[in-house]
Amino acid sequence: MRYITLALLLVSCNAMAGDMATRVAAGNMAMANAEGQAYDRSLATAIQSAMMVCAPPGQPVNRFVLVGDIGTAGGLSRIAVDPATPLSRCFAKKLSAQPLPVPPRAPRGTSAYPLTLEMDVTQ
Repeated sequence: MRYITLALLLVSCNAMAGDMATRVAAGNMAMANAEGQAYDRSLATAIQSAMMVCAPPGQPVNRFVLVGDIGTAGGLSRIAVDPATPLSRCFAKKLSAQPLPVPPRAPRGTSAYPLTLEMDVTQ
């Protein structure tokens, strides 16, 4: 029975990793044009606010990636972080608690604007 559980866990982890990679690519694609780049810049205040709570100045910040979906009203949902650390989970919670700027139109075939944030802060 342990072997079945382990096998299911490995399949689940591989599926999650694939989903994360797909979501990172979607968010990067959304930022690939001028409209996406302008929207990315408009998130700076919200990003800085969340990071200041979770990682005060002087605290080291290891690299992590956050993906999420931004709805038409600016709400962040379907959030995932990799790796999931106390810092990345705090950042996700604080960022999702704030209203974000209304995003550009969602890419065709989707109902929300894909967000990818690759955080790597050097002090």
